Amino acid sequence: MDHAAASDTLDREYIDTFVRYSDRTADGGYIERNGQYSFGMEDHDFRVRNARLANVAFATHGFTLVKHSVDVDFADKEDFERRYYPEVERLVKEMTGASDAFAFMGILRGGEGDLGGGPALSAHVDFNEQAVRDWAARMRPEWGDISGKRLMNVNVWRGTKPVFNSPLAVCDARSVEKGDFMLVRLGKTDDPVTPKTPGGLNMAYNPKHEWYYYPDMQPDEALVFRLFDTADPLWHMSGHTAIVDPTAELGAPKRESFEVRTIALFDQ
Repeated sequence: MDHAAASDTLDREYIDTFVRYSDRTADGGYIERNGQYSFGMEDHDFRVRNARLANVAFATHGFTLVKHSVDVDFADKEDFERRYYPEVERLVKEMTGASDAFAFMGILRGGEGDLGGGPALSAHVDFNEQAVRDWAARMRPEWGDISGKRLMNVNVWRGTKPVFNSPLAVCDARSVEKGDFMLVRLGKTDDPVTPKTPGGLNMAYNPKHEWYYYPDMQPDEALVFRLFDTADPLWHMSGHTAIVDPTAELGAPKRESFEVRTIALFDQ
């Protein structure tokens, strides 16, 4: 992409595309793998705004873009766990004021080999409260009894190369309602759903949703967004999904990205 074309993209106020939601049969269903679900999906047209031109903030909208240069081989699990995870943990603690945080489940996705099943076209939040607490108990037993403590799930997403298509869209956390989220189990199962069932939260269509994206993300940029916060009973969190950019240059390289989940612990 030449400089003039890149400038036009960055200055574009919005793109008109669609967001892929789960239908209401998703509640209590399951995801077998990326693209294979026990429920149906439905596409809804949306105007997705250019967040580079908007006054957005992590505290209010639930997401933000930060400069975050790293020298990591994202194809090497040992390398990214050893060198990238600590950087992400520091970033999340600085942004949230948490006393501690841990990174986990790093995934390299997309590229010419469609790693990880390729970009995930599905509006969702990674984990419900039970899953967040289960992961924290498993990964950080030294935190002790966390039953009454505040935990926050934060995702850090970046392109490993410039992102010219299939960008990640994030939903303004102020525009969502608790009823927009449906419990989805992670893995094929016939087990009954109980209040203690861990899983993810897929999103149902709501015309009030306001979606944003950052065009032409670069490898020295990271998109940080807030997911489940156990201190928020209204579930004001930023759902996310890959979207189709109808303005992407024909023949542009497939998007390759790396995402890592974190869980932050708060003393208060």
